[in-house]
Amino acid sequence: MILSMHGMRRQIGYGVLYVFVGALQFFQTLLVSNVYDNDFLGFKFSPGSTIFYTATLFVIFLTSYTENLIKTRGLIYGLLISNIAITLFSHFLLIHSETDDQSNSVFLEELLNFELTLFLIGTSLLYIEGMLIVILYQILELKLPKIPLFFKLLLTMSIVCLFDSVCFYTFFYFNVENYEDLMLGNIVGKQLTVVIFTFFFYFYLTQLANLKTRKPKSVRETLKVFTF
Repeated sequence: MILSMHGMRRQIGYGVLYVFVGALQFFQTLLVSNVYDNDFLGFKFSPGSTIFYTATLFVIFLTSYTENLIKTRGLIYGLLISNIAITLFSHFLLIHSETDDQSNSVFLEELLNFELTLFLIGTSLLYIEGMLIVILYQILELKLPKIPLFFKLLLTMSIVCLFDSVCFYTFFYFNVENYEDLMLGNIVGKQLTVVIFTFFFYFYLTQLANLKTRKPKSVRETLKVFTF
């Protein structure tokens, strides 16, 4: 769906893709908060983190690769605002359900009763990782230009997703009894997702996408975009 909407960006605009990715944030948040019972190869992980969040990171890469860095910055800040809005609206709705006897408060409390620190950590990591994607790929592009695009994409996203798994689960689940199992499962799940997504995105970028964009000439030029 992401690649289809990106391929039709000249006809329907980028806004449709941005709205779609923003909508994913809500389901991603619910799954990360509540669903950890998917066993695969003996590992336990949440599809919200391994699939939806990884897809969001790939959209950031896709935007930075095919468009200018200004649009990439707009996407990253748009995702941050979306996450903050979801957090506030969910918290207000939870407060309302607890004070309204006519609401199905039990269902809403189970659905929306998540830790606010999860959002703070996740939103902060999203911003950092958005910059890391652009900067890491730019370094590989400048320092190792002969490496095929597939491996540069795979290496960039693998490093960023590994960073996310270690940081997020260390900050949020360090005191949980099965912390190591959760983090290891997330690492394995994310890396498998990265490999699968890399094949799809590489095929799209090399075979289907018609690209004519200006690339930054230095890492410093990239950093200037994020610091305004």
